[in-house]
Amino acid sequence: MEPFKWAFIGAGGIANSVAKRIFHGGRHRLAAVYNRTFVKAERFAEKYGGRAYETMEEAIADENVDGVYINVTNNVHFDFCKRALACGKPVLAEKPFTTDAAQATELFDIAKENGLYLAEAMWTWFSSPANEVKRIVSEGMLGKIESGLMTLCLPIAFGKKSRLLKSELAGGALLDLGVYPITYAYRLFGKPNDIVCSAKFKCGVDVSDDIIMKYDGFEVKVMISVRSLRGVGERLKIVGEHGCIESGNYHSGAGAKVKAKSERIDIKSDKNAMLAQFDRVAEEMRSGRKESAFVPAQATIEVMELLDGIRRKIGLKFAFEK
Repeated sequence: MEPFKWAFIGAGGIANSVAKRIFHGGRHRLAAVYNRTFVKAERFAEKYGGRAYETMEEAIADENVDGVYINVTNNVHFDFCKRALACGKPVLAEKPFTTDAAQATELFDIAKENGLYLAEAMWTWFSSPANEVKRIVSEGMLGKIESGLMTLCLPIAFGKKSRLLKSELAGGALLDLGVYPITYAYRLFGKPNDIVCSAKFKCGVDVSDDIIMKYDGFEVKVMISVRSLRGVGERLKIVGEHGCIESGNYHSGAGAKVKAKSERIDIKSDKNAMLAQFDRVAEEMRSGRKESAFVPAQATIEVMELLDGIRRKIGLKFAFEK
């Protein structure tokens, strides 16, 4: 089969990390790249192949492009995604999908009206381990759920110049890291009845958050930070009356251990969750799907609604919203 050919919109750190993981196997190829700094696009094209363009529209219009991958700063996800859809090609857009649910809804409406595939690049749910955890929980192997713990505390905001500490770029812990555990809890248990939360701020954005998602008969505790490990790092634990599930790097396709009554199951890691995501998205795009089976539009919208609610409660407004 011919390699699936991508237009990369954005050529920064995330784009390079993705490119290293997906282009080596021959199933995907870079056809075109656009970056607001053209020199960056040129360097990216020199490194991974393809052609650099001075406008996003020109990059997407390249006759070799099968699909578009958007990886720009959080504050412009909506604008770039809307422009990309106007070009008439299927789109995979990085998380956080937008900065609020209204924007997400508008984008999916545009995609539907124009018969275009659009999905959030939530690689956790394009990989197999998270979907296997969901199956085990859904089938009741753990029995009645008693508690959940999902942490994602990583010291990734390096210095005051980090994009994660810039309000004008929609930085902070919630949208960049919190979207993972909150999506995970939502995909397992649905929308909570209530959310209790608090946050610590620096440079006008949240750098750590404590969130309790309340369900019928149990709670899911979420801890996130972009400044420190907070003594927990990354961990997932779901406890039920008949057993538990535990995982380490759960957001990036790591395996999990299931202990249920006398049964022990080792869910294998997805060795390259990023490649799994691009493989599955390419397959969906090629098959003519208009919505992902792995990350449906409604899931993305409802998670954005949860993030909106948390932002209201902790008082997080970005510079462009004030």
